[in-house]
Amino acid sequence: MSTTRPAPERDTRLTDTTRVEAFSDGVMAIAITLLVIEIRLPETEGGDLWRQLTGLWPSYLAYAGSFLTIGVVWLCHHRFFSRIRRVDGLLHCGNLLLLLAVAFLPFPTTVLAHHLEDGGQNAKIATAFYGVVASLQAAAWLVMWMAVRRNPALFEPGYDAEFARRESLQAIVGFVVFDVIAAIGLVLPPLALVLYLLAVLAYGISTSRDRVLSRR
Repeated sequence: MSTTRPAPERDTRLTDTTRVEAFSDGVMAIAITLLVIEIRLPETEGGDLWRQLTGLWPSYLAYAGSFLTIGVVWLCHHRFFSRIRRVDGLLHCGNLLLLLAVAFLPFPTTVLAHHLEDGGQNAKIATAFYGVVASLQAAAWLVMWMAVRRNPALFEPGYDAEFARRESLQAIVGFVVFDVIAAIGLVLPPLALVLYLLAVLAYGISTSRDRVLSRR
């Protein structure tokens, strides 16, 4: 007597998060390391090392901003996946889009460092370009939150689609804010950079506070 095996389900296959987190950590670690390569070794002539070092202030500023950005992204990524038990196709795509923006960040960092001191149109375009890349990161977070909102089964117990909807609003706000900062960069680059750093710090602080509250 033969037995018939049930046909396999055709739903989207879900996978564990371990490989996704390990791969993402590796990409972010490489990106954050590449940032320092842009800071070139000063060429000293006649003992003017101090002048050469202080003249690299655009590189220091760009490095600090990008290091802070990747640091906050990593913290948010860790927080996000602490709530996820499975990964589907859309979430994979959103995570890869986020890694695309992070891995690309050393390039606009170099552009900003090289042209910020120039002033004029080059500094404005470099600052705006930097802000647009930041908005791409926010767009990636929106895709990731949309994935879990569409499929709440990806969540660990205790989270639902409504939670994902609320979190996705932060991604929308971030996308709009960074695009506005990019537009400001086309007019006032120094102000745009200050606003960018404040926006990243504010999001990092809000993330830390939310984590503390969620543990109570």
